[in-house]
Amino acid sequence: MLQRLTGQKFSATRSGISTNVEQRMNMYHLVSQTIAYNVDGDLVEVGCNEGQSSVLIAKLIKGFNSSKKLHVYDSFEGLPSTRRVDGDAYKEGDLATTEDVLIDNFKLHGLELPVIHKGWFDDTLPDGLPEKICFAHLDGDLYDSISVSLKYVYPRLSKGAVCLIDDYCDPAINPDGWDYLPGVKKACDDFMADKPEKICYMYAGAFTHAFFRKSAD
Repeated sequence: MLQRLTGQKFSATRSGISTNVEQRMNMYHLVSQTIAYNVDGDLVEVGCNEGQSSVLIAKLIKGFNSSKKLHVYDSFEGLPSTRRVDGDAYKEGDLATTEDVLIDNFKLHGLELPVIHKGWFDDTLPDGLPEKICFAHLDGDLYDSISVSLKYVYPRLSKGAVCLIDDYCDPAINPDGWDYLPGVKKACDDFMADKPEKICYMYAGAFTHAFFRKSAD
């Protein structure tokens, strides 16, 4: 699949945190675009964990005085079982947190709570997504989690909507990228193989991610 490259390259290889400044800058601009240009729909984060990125998204919604809603999804039980395609960076149960931690982070920043969908993606996404989505952040870490996220999110993306995928790394483009979750790229490449949109790979300091913009409803 043809891909495009955007952003700047940095020499660091790993930061040891879930997101870094460069990733948040990229997210800031992509979320801002969808709100400023009034792309139809609400915003979702599939794999919100403690809500670090969710807080940034919520701040932008508030800053634009937008009526759009933020929906977040997580099992709050850690990752499901992994497969060989996912590499060996994580195992089942890793990254567990609680819904209370997410809520406390929003309260700390004085933000309205998002719509919280607790459970495994297979259970929450089929009937729990907004009818239309203007921005989606997919942070499922594993092949199956990203696959099911794309399956249900993609059809609801409005024209011009942005879908940002965390941990998408292409070593052919960035040999220094954080390529510890190879299942993410494979899931995206498999799902997008017959779609008109092309994935744009983004440098993000020590980490990498990618996005595509929905070409039609």
